[in-house]
Amino acid sequence: MTQAAVNNAIVLYRLAVERRDVEEAQRVYFVTEKLAQTLANPLIPLTKKYDIIEKVYGFESEPKLITSFIKEMVKLGYAAEMNEIFEAYYRYWDEKNHIIRAELISAEAATDEEAKDAKALLQSKYPEYEISLTQRVDETLLGGYVIKTLNTEYDRSYEGKLRELERKLTRR
Repeated sequence: MTQAAVNNAIVLYRLAVERRDVEEAQRVYFVTEKLAQTLANPLIPLTKKYDIIEKVYGFESEPKLITSFIKEMVKLGYAAEMNEIFEAYYRYWDEKNHIIRAELISAEAATDEEAKDAKALLQSKYPEYEISLTQRVDETLLGGYVIKTLNTEYDRSYEGKLRELERKLTRR
């Protein structure tokens, strides 16, 4: 993710656009690859791109701020980075609203107890944040689970426990 994408995401956040409106704008932007490709194409005149944006986002349900923001990103040449901008917006929005999104990865579908343990671990590390936990199955794990959040990984898998035990035994 580029710094420009992060900066533009912060600008989008500061425009006070609702998250659901941004989610809808992203969905529409990527409903077909041709829209993104057309808006990123330097051979197409800017006025034509603006007409396309107005046709796609010109409905009453879409806020004018979103339409104007997308036009500005296209004008500045960031049309190809819109997915990164949207993703950076979601991260920034979560940070400002004290939400941490974490992923619980396990060999089989995680039990309720594992999910509770994972949430409790994250709640102890980030007490002022609300934890949003998604689950994913990774059959390459032997057992246990791994929690990924922000830039941190908490390894509670069997392989991770064996590595930790090996480190302790060889440390003398």
